[in-house]
Amino acid sequence: MSQTDRRIAKTKKAIYTSFLELLNSKGYQAITVQDIIDLADVGRSTFYSHYESKELLLDELCHYLFHHLFEREAHVSAEDYLAHIFLHFRKNQDHVSSLLLSKNDYFLRQLHKELEAHVFPMVAEDLKKGHPTIPTSYLKHFVITNFTETLTWWLKKGKSYNEQEVVRFYLDIMEMTIKQK
Repeated sequence: MSQTDRRIAKTKKAIYTSFLELLNSKGYQAITVQDIIDLADVGRSTFYSHYESKELLLDELCHYLFHHLFEREAHVSAEDYLAHIFLHFRKNQDHVSSLLLSKNDYFLRQLHKELEAHVFPMVAEDLKKGHPTIPTSYLKHFVITNFTETLTWWLKKGKSYNEQEVVRFYLDIMEMTIKQK
């Protein structure tokens, strides 16, 4: 790696780290680009040479967080996979959870896309079989919003339960919904 590449990486890391710290302390809406550059100790033109806006910085953060979070190895059970997601949110509560709990619109849209692509398929077949007259779009909405609300509840009020227990709550509710037909 050349000296220039190292400087770029160091600058991006400073911006990124400052953004995460500000997310935790101020919340996304209250953060300005000036806040980020002040904390990162970089110039305005330096910030804009890496990111066009704080929204694009948030976009990169979401891509980074969700890329490895939602990767699933074939041999991992649905329960273990979901527990991994919950654990990740608990371990990264300072920045990831602050975006979730602040109901950041962009973050929630990105999260919902990932849940639709990765979590819904785990329960879709059984839900569709159990409720053939309910539109798939509603079932997706049901699975995704219940997952998001379960995660939010756990982070706010359910800390006495571990991630496996909360996943079991979520899956039990899904199974009850399937069996009620």
